[in-house]
Amino acid sequence: MRSLAALGLIALISLPFWAAAQDDPPPEEAAGALVVGVFAPRIYFQNSLARTSYANAIAAHLTAQTGVTFSGRGFATRGDFEGQVQSGRVQFAVVEAQLQAERGYPALGQGTTGGATGRAMVLAVGAGAPAAIGGLKGRTLAVVAVGAKDKSYIMNHLLQGQVPADWFKTVAARDAQGALGLVKLGKADAAFAFSGNTEGLAVAFQSRPVPLPVFVQVDKSVAADLVAKVRGALGSATAANGVFAGFGAYDAAAVARLKGDLDAAPRAAGTEPVFAAPRSTLPPVPEFLERGVLPFRAPDPAAGLAVPPPPADAF
Repeated sequence: MRSLAALGLIALISLPFWAAAQDDPPPEEAAGALVVGVFAPRIYFQNSLARTSYANAIAAHLTAQTGVTFSGRGFATRGDFEGQVQSGRVQFAVVEAQLQAERGYPALGQGTTGGATGRAMVLAVGAGAPAAIGGLKGRTLAVVAVGAKDKSYIMNHLLQGQVPADWFKTVAARDAQGALGLVKLGKADAAFAFSGNTEGLAVAFQSRPVPLPVFVQVDKSVAADLVAKVRGALGSATAANGVFAGFGAYDAAAVARLKGDLDAAPRAAGTEPVFAAPRSTLPPVPEFLERGVLPFRAPDPAAGLAVPPPPADAF
């Protein structure tokens, strides 16, 4: 029979592997602290501790700027995040723009990179997979689970309706690192990730810039004056995460366009793909050149070629 000490040693050795597969553990929060959650699974974090550290960095900044104690908490799944929100245990959060568009959380700011609130995503492909969308028909796409309209996000917003809904087979991943891990292990052929986060994988497609995560208020009971302080403090927050470096004003128009794509049905299964024409990647051609009409009245070249009359007779 194994001794209790031996069993205890086995349990201790096994613990890290078990813990790595679980959702982010709840931190020791200060009594009365307001919680800033992070549920942005398309942002690449090395592990759950890195995600929680990011949440704590934002919380520390808000504490310093508002004089109110905040605590950070990372969330690996939508179910855990929304469960804590519904129980009143989270007051503010950084969430995917898709989730903000789906749920309508009040936005206080949005992630920015280089002054822009959008960044391109790329379709990273594994070894042996075609590096073009046209060759990926029937291949497996690792899809990061964000909300109820993940399919519309990919087919309508990222791919802009170029391919029908059944173009890919899919396998679920809970976050960006998980999706890219499936590609590297050969369990998926491709995955979308923000540009600069594909870890050397080949790129088959690059999207237009898509809205970055949004800082939202999820607890309506928070006092309005504190909400205003939090909004004002976001502009000086510098917690970087590899995709965006800080927060700026919320881009309502971009998120509205995203919501329109989410609400639309993807291209019907079985229909022919319609790939973007190559010229769509070039600078736009001026309208007057398209129509062959100059936007001004050109001078008559014959007017400058008129022969002057001979000089008057000098006799």
